[in-house]
Amino acid sequence: MNGDGAAVAPAHPRRTRAIRTDGAAQAVARPSGVIGLRLVLAGLALGFVVVGVAGLEVGPLEARLGLAAGERLGPLGQVLGYWAPDLWPAQVVPSLVLARLEPWGRPTTAAVRWPAALAGILGGWLLARGMFRALGLRAAIVFGCCWFGCVALIDRSAGAGIDLISGLATVAAIDRLLTRGSDWSAGLWSGLAFLACGWPPLVVIGLALIVIGRPGAGFSPALLLPPAVIALLWSAATIGLASAEVWAAALTLPLTQKPAWSLGLGVMALGLPWSPFSLLALSRVLRANWPADGRRWVLGWVQVGLTGWIAGTLIPGLAPSARPVVLAGLLVAAAAGLEAAWTESLSPAARRAFFVLFSAVLALWLITMTYAGFLWNFTMPYYRILGVVMGVLILAVIGLGWSALGWNHSRRGLVTLALLAVGLKLAHAGYYAPEWNYRRSQGPWGRAIGQWFPRRWPVYTFHDWPPDLCFFIGRPVRQLHSPRFLNYLPGSESRYVLLLTSEFDNWPRHAPPIAPVARFQDPSGEDRILARTSGLLPVPGQTALRYLP
Repeated sequence: MNGDGAAVAPAHPRRTRAIRTDGAAQAVARPSGVIGLRLVLAGLALGFVVVGVAGLEVGPLEARLGLAAGERLGPLGQVLGYWAPDLWPAQVVPSLVLARLEPWGRPTTAAVRWPAALAGILGGWLLARGMFRALGLRAAIVFGCCWFGCVALIDRSAGAGIDLISGLATVAAIDRLLTRGSDWSAGLWSGLAFLACGWPPLVVIGLALIVIGRPGAGFSPALLLPPAVIALLWSAATIGLASAEVWAAALTLPLTQKPAWSLGLGVMALGLPWSPFSLLALSRVLRANWPADGRRWVLGWVQVGLTGWIAGTLIPGLAPSARPVVLAGLLVAAAAGLEAAWTESLSPAARRAFFVLFSAVLALWLITMTYAGFLWNFTMPYYRILGVVMGVLILAVIGLGWSALGWNHSRRGLVTLALLAVGLKLAHAGYYAPEWNYRRSQGPWGRAIGQWFPRRWPVYTFHDWPPDLCFFIGRPVRQLHSPRFLNYLPGSESRYVLLLTSEFDNWPRHAPPIAPVARFQDPSGEDRILARTSGLLPVPGQTALRYLP
C-alpha cells in the first residue's frame, strides 16, 4: 500500500492455478492419459477379441449371414436365392465386402466374425471414452477390462443373443444423446441402427430419450430427419428391387417374436465375471463421491439400461436391440463401482457387498474350472497343455482370492477378477471353440460335400437343409420347389443336387435323369446323396466346357 492507503499492484503479478478434481479436468490436465488409455484398450481388444476372432465356426444363425454375404448387394440379404427379412443391409454389407476379398470370392468364417468383432471393439472404445470424460483415466481402464473381458465380447456369437453391429449404432446414438444432445451425429447413428435391425433400435433410442429427459436431448429435427430419410430410401429400394410383401415382412417380423422373459438373467450371464458388481452403484455414498457430470453420465446409462431391460422383456421384437444397451448399462455401473474398489474408497456397506459378490463369482469360477481342469488333464490328452496352464491359473486365483478375502483387500480382488476373465478367454479359445467345431459344427460335413464339385457351381436342394451346412459347402446353394424346375434352368451345364435317400429313390420321371456322385452320413447315421445331371463340366485349367455323357 502507498502512503495514502491505496493498494498498489505488484510489479510482477503471480499467476494462480485452479485445481479441479472432476473427470473433465483430469482429461484436460493430463492429455497423455488419452494416449495411455488408447494403448490399454488396444491391448485388451487384441487379447480378448482379436486373438482367435475366427476360431469358432459359425452356427445356424450366423450361417444365414454368411450365405447372404455370398450373394449380390441388395436392400436385404438373400439366403438360398430368396430374400431374408431378418438380414438388414448394415449387417450384410461388411461381410459381403470381406467375402469379395477372399481368394474365391466366397464368404468364410472370418468374413462373418470380423465385422461383429470390430463393432464390439468400436463400441467399447466409445463407452470407455465417455467413462474417461466422466470419471477419469482409471475408471476408463476398469471399464475396458469389464467390456472386453466379459463373456459377450469373448464369444461374440449370435447364439449368445448379442447383436454387436446393431448394438454399436444404438449404443453410439444413446451415448451421443447423453453427452451432446440430439444433434446430427445422434441422428446418423440412429439411421445406421435402422439399417442394421429395422425399427426396434429406434424404439430403444426413443425410450432412452424419454428417460434421459435433459435439456438439449429431445426429439429434434437433427435427430429425427436422418433415420426418416434413410427409412424412406430403404423402403423405396426394397419395394423396387424385391416387392411390397418383402418390405412388409421385414418390418413386421419383430412383432412375431415372443417376450424375452429371461433377458435380464441372460445379459447378466453375458457380462460375467463383472456384471454382478453393478449392484455397487446402489451405494448412495459411492454416488455422492462422483463429480456432477460423471454422476449424470453414469446414472443416465443405468436408467437407459433398466429401461431397455423392461422394454426388451415385455415388447415383442425389442430384445435383440435392447440386449447391447442393457449390457452397456450394467458394465458402466460395474466399472464405476469397481473403480472405487480399486481406490479403497467404498463405504463399509458397499465394501461388504463387494466381497460377498466377489466370493460368489470366485466360487462359481473355481468349481467350474477345477472340474474342467480335471477332465483336461486326466481324461482328454488332447487338452492336457490347456489343463496344465489352467491348473497354474487356478492356483494363482486361489492365492490371490484368499489374500483378498483374508486381508479385506479390494484391489487384490480386482486383480483376481482380471485373472478370471483371462481364464474364460483361455477356456473359450482352447476348449469350447475346438469342441464346437468338431462335435456340433456342420463344417466337416459341409466341406466334405463341397469338395466333390467345382467352385462357383451351385448345388440345388428341394427342402430345407441346415443353413450352416449350406454355408460350409462353400458353393452357391439354391432351393427349388420341385426337381422338374431343373428342366427350365438356362444353359447345358451339369446340375448338382443334394438329396435325402428317399428323394433319390423316388426321383420323378419328369425331372432330368441323375447319377450319384457321393454318399455321406450325417451325425445321426442317415445317408445324404450328392448327385448330378448329365451335361457340361469345366476342364481344369481351361475356361471352355466339355460334354460328359
